Amino acid sequence: MLAIPEPLSLDDSEAVTSRTFERRSLTAAVRELSVVANARGMWAVARQWIIIGLSVAFTVQVDQWWAWLVAAVFISTRQHALLSLVHEASHHHLLTNRFANDFLADVLCAFPMNITTAGYRKEHAEHHRYVNTPKDPYWRTAQRDSAWIFPRTRWGAASVLLGDMVGVFTLSHLKIMIPWSFTGRMMGKGGPPPSGAEKVRYTLWMLGLVAFLTLTGGWLHYLLLWSVPSLTLMMVAFRIRAVVEHPFTPATPDETHETRDVESPTWFERFFIAPFNAGYHLSHHLFPSVPYYHLPELHAQLKKTSLFRSGENHFRTYLSGEGSAWTFMASAEKK
Repeated sequence: MLAIPEPLSLDDSEAVTSRTFERRSLTAAVRELSVVANARGMWAVARQWIIIGLSVAFTVQVDQWWAWLVAAVFISTRQHALLSLVHEASHHHLLTNRFANDFLADVLCAFPMNITTAGYRKEHAEHHRYVNTPKDPYWRTAQRDSAWIFPRTRWGAASVLLGDMVGVFTLSHLKIMIPWSFTGRMMGKGGPPPSGAEKVRYTLWMLGLVAFLTLTGGWLHYLLLWSVPSLTLMMVAFRIRAVVEHPFTPATPDETHETRDVESPTWFERFFIAPFNAGYHLSHHLFPSVPYYHLPELHAQLKKTSLFRSGENHFRTYLSGEGSAWTFMASAEKK
């Protein structure tokens, strides 16, 4: 089943660009690209859990220390992918039915990551509306934690990522997610208070998780293959993606300076850092009605304009070679 979302969201109408390009000329193309395909959303969720399930099965079968490590790495990449799918759901891009969209995202993407779709959606909508200004919750978080401020020296950038890997910044990462979490929302520390339907499904989900882990004896696997990777290995990719998307520097009137596209990430980068075309972030900000699977075509349309500026809002890859975002991240001079 296919459906076209509402004609224009607040995000679409309030996108700010001082470098003009003819938005109206893209109206027809954007409407076509804004079609949501239910089957693609469901398959996107399903294949993450297939990989997670195979990783756990591999650990159980081999039961060697290196197998646990390999599985933890693979699972951390799919946890990052689940967060990307929560992002898609926050824009109602998983399923055309809004209740089903939030239900699927909560149960199979957000709740496993200890957040909620509605909690994430509130802050994300504010981010789109006020990107890199004091009203942007992501920007405010970065100003309170210098580890988010890039560019840094090459060693400074690497040391932050190493700190993520070994859990140095775990507490600060948890603070970021409090407003998105069910508990945080219940305590009035984040998004809107949970609805009755959210309370029911979160309670049932938690009871189901506890029962499953108890009956299968899977608590150790949950700790070492899920909880620990989500607060360490996954956060390395989360940090790289986030600081490439936005520099968290004082905003200019031109959003196209604050937001970036990474056009050709390697297969490694797509798997570990930018699942679901997450690299096309400027394209997404300009036309957030477009689901992830149509972002490459949207980017191609935008490349016909004067929008992109290499090394500023447009990179070729994340980490490898000339024209990578890493050249920005590690470009600060030693003092």
